[in-house]
Amino acid sequence: MTDFAPWSRAWRAASIGVQGFYRSAFAEDHFTTGVHIDRTIAHRLVDFIESIRPPLEANEEFAVIDIGAGAGQLLTDVHNSLGDEITCIGIDLRPRPEKLDGNITWIQREIDEWTDNITGRDGQWTGVVIAHEFLDDVACDVVELDEELQPRLVLVDPQTGSEEIGPTLLDSATRTLMADPERSAEWLDRWWPATRPLARREIGETRDRIWSKVRRIIGSGHAIAIDYEHRLADRERGLWDAGTLKGFAHGHPKRPVPDGSVNITAHVALDSCAEDANTLRSQSDVLVGSSSLASFDGALGSYGWLIEQRVRR
Repeated sequence: MTDFAPWSRAWRAASIGVQGFYRSAFAEDHFTTGVHIDRTIAHRLVDFIESIRPPLEANEEFAVIDIGAGAGQLLTDVHNSLGDEITCIGIDLRPRPEKLDGNITWIQREIDEWTDNITGRDGQWTGVVIAHEFLDDVACDVVELDEELQPRLVLVDPQTGSEEIGPTLLDSATRTLMADPERSAEWLDRWWPATRPLARREIGETRDRIWSKVRRIIGSGHAIAIDYEHRLADRERGLWDAGTLKGFAHGHPKRPVPDGSVNITAHVALDSCAEDANTLRSQSDVLVGSSSLASFDGALGSYGWLIEQRVRR
């Protein structure tokens, strides 16, 4: 018999655990991201890089670092456009793709809230770090509001996906299930306030902390997150009260059973990740003129860009 577990624990094991989805499957075999539709995202990034790349001394380098690089398609497109003028680095849990250009550096490693110094030179790079559809795969705890609008932890059977409702976040019993329930409760109060009984939420506080680590890779330049997102105003209106937890496999939506057989994802509260709300832009704004990507998979929610400047101090 399988013990029920918090969604964050079951989801993380199902994604990057020993028998996890990303240990045995290649994402491109199961679902399509924007970089596979056409080359518009890569072209926009190249234009952006060329517009902000500073003059460098002979011994300096400008790096483009792709977090969750997958098969390396985005880096390949950027490298094909800019060549050896820049240093391209892909970071992913999977081994280096066999057909990847030899001039692209590959770092195989897991990135989570406990990861430090992701590249071995964090804070020293001049350039751009990109997390394209990375944060939506970061495991979250899931809660459901009770009749008193108190968030209760949702527990899941990793083998069947069956759920049961656990204690409230501030119940003493929750401390055995979560590392810091008070911090999660504070995140909900600030970023996804209570609306109605039975409403569900994915707590994005872990994603905020991971993004903070990713942005610190760059000492001078920009950090860019591109993902399915929702904003506070819509969350307050209850537009996302059903939650956004989903599963995907073999090109189709699936029930999100955390047994390692499907990719599990949930939308990102990019506004909570952002240091400044003014750094958030919609995909339609960034990709003006692209008929194929401006509204890519709009039925799944808004697609947003978080573009943050990093200044070396």
